[in-house]
Amino acid sequence: NDKAIHLYELNPKTGALAQRATIALPGAPGSQFVSPDGNLLYVSVRTANSVAAYRIDHAKKTLVPLGITNIGANAAYVATDRTGRTLLWASYSGGVVGSHAIAKNGAVKKTALSRIETQRCAHSILTDASNKFAFVPHTGPNAVYQFRFNAATGKLIANDPPTASPAAGLEPRHLAFHPKLPIVYCDDEKGDSVTAYKLSRATGQLKAFHTHSTLPANFDGAKNSCADIEITRDGKFIYASNRGHNSIAGFAVDAKTGKLKSIGQFATGEVPRSFNLGPNNKWLIAAGQRSHDLHI
Repeated sequence: NDKAIHLYELNPKTGALAQRATIALPGAPGSQFVSPDGNLLYVSVRTANSVAAYRIDHAKKTLVPLGITNIGANAAYVATDRTGRTLLWASYSGGVVGSHAIAKNGAVKKTALSRIETQRCAHSILTDASNKFAFVPHTGPNAVYQFRFNAATGKLIANDPPTASPAAGLEPRHLAFHPKLPIVYCDDEKGDSVTAYKLSRATGQLKAFHTHSTLPANFDGAKNSCADIEITRDGKFIYASNRGHNSIAGFAVDAKTGKLKSIGQFATGEVPRSFNLGPNNKWLIAAGQRSHDLHI
C-alpha cells in the first residue's frame, strides 16, 4: 500500500536480507515477475491498470525504469513467456487475459496482441516448458483455462476444450510445472490443497489425477485459504502457502508418479500471500501480508 518496490539482497550463505533500494510507483503494486534471463522485472500496478518494467542493475543493486504501460486492466498476475519476448497477464476482477510484445530494451509495448474474456477470478497465467501452451487458474469458476500460445506472434488462442476442472470446490489459484514430468500443480485456494494435473504434451490438455491437503489433520480448513505455490528446480519438492494456518506446506514429489507426500507445515508470518525460493533452493522467503514482514 505504500506504492513502492523494496529491493533486498539475499546473502546466499547466511540467508540474511539487506535492503538496497526503494523505487516509487504511481499506484499499489501487485504481482512481480523476473524475466527468464534474470535481467528484467515486471510489476503489476493494479490501481493504475498498468505494468511497470525495470532493468535490474546487478552491479549497482537497483532498478532502472523502462516505462509504465497501461494495459487497460487490473492485472492480478503478470509473467513472460519462456523466451521473455511476450508479457502475459490475468485480471481477477475483469475476467480477462492478455498478451503484449516486449521491446528490445525490455519495455512493454502498448498495443495488445491478445485480449480474451474468460470469467471473473482469473488468478495467474504461465506457459509450459514447450512454450506452446498457457494456463490460467480461476478460483470462483473452479477451472483452469487452457490456451494455445504462438511464441512467434505472441498471441493466445483458446484450446479445445477451453477449460479443465478439478474436484468441486477446490478453486485453483497458482501454477507450478514439474521440470521433468508432464505434470502441472495448482494450489487450491478453497480446497486447502495442491492438485496435480497430467499434461498432454501433444494437445496441451490437463487432467486432474491427485490432490493432497496442505493442512494438518486437526486444523479447521474453514479458517484457511491457499495462496502461492513453488517447485524446486530439481522437481523433488513442492511448497504451498496457507493463509490462516500461517505456514508453508511442504511436499516430497514421487519421481515416477508425480504424487505428493507431506513433509510438514512450517510457520511463517501472518497471511503468507507470496513466497519464493532463493538461489539453489537453499532459502525460502515468505511475505506476511498482515504481519508486514518477511520470513526466511
